[in-house]
Amino acid sequence: MTKKRFNSEMFYTGFPVFITLVKIDTEQILATTYSSSYMLDNWLVIGAGADGNTASHLKVGTKLSVNYLDAENGILADIAGLVSSRTRLSVLTEMGAELTEIDEIPILENGSVSIIGQIEKVVSMDGINHLFIKITDRFIDKRLLTDGKIDWGNMSALEYFGAQTERFYKAVSSDKKKKGQFLKESRKHDTRK
Repeated sequence: MTKKRFNSEMFYTGFPVFITLVKIDTEQILATTYSSSYMLDNWLVIGAGADGNTASHLKVGTKLSVNYLDAENGILADIAGLVSSRTRLSVLTEMGAELTEIDEIPILENGSVSIIGQIEKVVSMDGINHLFIKITDRFIDKRLLTDGKIDWGNMSALEYFGAQTERFYKAVSSDKKKKGQFLKESRKHDTRK
């Protein structure tokens, strides 16, 4: 066997990095960096720590935006994840974050994609809240659109990797291949014919 057992309490194999924005009153906006998520149909599921200030505001009925970052905006991920929540928003804007609102929900103009939704269900397990978010709207950087289609080849995602105590971001940008392309190419080179 070419694989070796690797014991690690935490193990991240590359998840898109995003900043959630939540308006918690008429004046205050909460910004936080996350990376654990998946999306199916019109649902987005986020894994987030169950403790702390942010968790207390992410409950059923909360409307929020999920803003996926590219490598150009990696500094914003660090700020939203590491700077004190009391000064986080002002530091984000000082470092170039551009915020706007759609239907009173704050979104980040920086980055490639913004998803707007509402938390419909929260499942708590082992100190993690799993937030089930019903997607109500999607926005994409118009530079990534060509003739109304997404130009996936120009998307440069920022992803989160790490194990044990090591954590890092990695810019993921490569040539794209359509689903089934690997199989199609392998058949061209199949010598068993």
